[in-house]
Amino acid sequence: MSGYHNRPDLASPFTPDGFYVTGDVFRRDAQGFYTFVGRCDDMFVCGGENIYPGEVEKVLERHPAVQQACVVPVEDDIKGYKPIAFVVPRPGASVVEAELKAFSLEHAAAYQHPRRIWLMPALPLAATNKIDRQALRLEARARLQPDYAREAGVTQ
Repeated sequence: MSGYHNRPDLASPFTPDGFYVTGDVFRRDAQGFYTFVGRCDDMFVCGGENIYPGEVEKVLERHPAVQQACVVPVEDDIKGYKPIAFVVPRPGASVVEAELKAFSLEHAAAYQHPRRIWLMPALPLAATNKIDRQALRLEARARLQPDYAREAGVTQ
């Protein structure tokens, strides 16, 4: 592959030494094993710390009451962005936001914990049959508006 079809405006996906740039981010441990942590285009900065939503989602999904989680960034005047989570509980499971926040603080770095966690019956899917992160970003912004909270009877 020498470039993108009919897209001369895009840079070559290869490094000068011939490696293909995927945008995937991995961490290497002391034994030399690599672990996938996310994609560079999903990463966001919260108070100077890089947050990969996939890492936070994995932590939340380790909770026995959580079936699925999705973390999205929302703008924050102080931190730049902050993580917000949408969680689908396992059928028959009972869990509350405070419990999940405590769990994430116990099992991940403090800067990674979702500042809000909302429970949903299902996560929205895009046409690609993947979680529609853009829809969830918009939903998070809407839920953080004072008018939404008043109308829904939610306390901030």
